[in-house]
This record gives sequence, C-alpha cells and structure tokens, in this order.
Amino acid sequence: MTIAVKRVFVLHSNTGVTAPTFTEASLATEGGRMDVVARSLISALYDTGRPRRDTLFIAVLHGPPTPPLAIYLRPWLQAERKPSEREAGAHLLRVLKGAKAHASEVKREETIEAVRSLKKLGYRIHLMLERGDDIRGVRLEEGNVFVLGDHIGFPEEVQEELESECDEVISLGKVSYLASHCILYLHEILDRFEQFERYRAPST
Repeated sequence: MTIAVKRVFVLHSNTGVTAPTFTEASLATEGGRMDVVARSLISALYDTGRPRRDTLFIAVLHGPPTPPLAIYLRPWLQAERKPSEREAGAHLLRVLKGAKAHASEVKREETIEAVRSLKKLGYRIHLMLERGDDIRGVRLEEGNVFVLGDHIGFPEEVQEELESECDEVISLGKVSYLASHCILYLHEILDRFEQFERYRAPST
C-alpha cells in the first residue's frame, strides 16, 4: 500500500489466525484473539466522529494455518462514526477471504520486514515497551511508526530484532496496557502536538 500517511501502527499478533476460520461472533475464540486486532484497528483508524485518513494500521498475524500474514488497512467505513467490533471483524474476514476489500492489502511478511520497509520510506520507528524511555520526553513529529505487541507481547527473538532496528524504545508507563488503549493515547498525544504546532505557526 504505497500511500503517504503521518502515522502508522504495527501490531504483532501472536495468535491471530491467518485464514477466515472464524465469524464476527467468534473473534476471541476461533479467531485466535482477533478481537484484539479488531479493537486495535478501530482505535487506529477511527476518531470519535471521523475516519483517520492520515493513519495506516498493520496487523502481522502469526496464528494458524500459514503464518506470518501482514494485513495493511486504511479506513474503509466512510460514515462519520466508528465501526463496531463486529463490523471490524467482518472486514477482517473479507480481507482474509481474498475479497478486494476497500483500502486493504495483504503481504506475506514478518513484523521486522514490515518495519524495515517503513524505515526505508523515511519513517521514524518507535518500539513500545514498558521499560522504554518515557514518552513525555520524546518529540514526536510527522512520519511516526509505533510497533506494539498484543496481549502476549513480543517473543524474545522478535523483540531483540525490533530493538536493533527501531530508532527508539518508548514507554507509556510501567503498567501494561491493552494495545487498543495505547493506540488511543498515542493519537491523543500526536493530536495535541499538531494543535500546538498550528497555534504556534505564524499567520499569513
């Protein structure tokens, strides 16, 4: 998906299935916790009353039967509202079934491969870990990628690879939060920064 966006969220899903073997009602069970993916993509791609057209969400799935599978997603629901978890699950199903779903792309790649591709495009890569540097001391401008783990976290070897490739390891605090909540908080920080920059900009 060769589209320039300001913000990218990459979710490493340890158990999300790589085939359409679930329903909208069984995201958490038959989907291998695809409910975590669904909630994260809603947080990434939709504000309270509008789609976030400046954002890309990438879910890298490592569940059965054929991992890994990276799903690249942009806002697909153009209505001025957030999709429900079931609607998000239905969209993920369409993508996994191979339908030509709006604003989506599927690639056979690992999390580290997605990160390296984004880095080559000029994005600054931030790995989100509890032991990272406090985000309050990090200056975040345009062109940010945030790499998050799911409810399990990163496997040790994956985390080591990501730490060597990322520009910064940053933290929202010492407590472990849901990926979807982390994404919402990161959006809030970036939104406030953009508002501040617009306020500071001299009028013409």
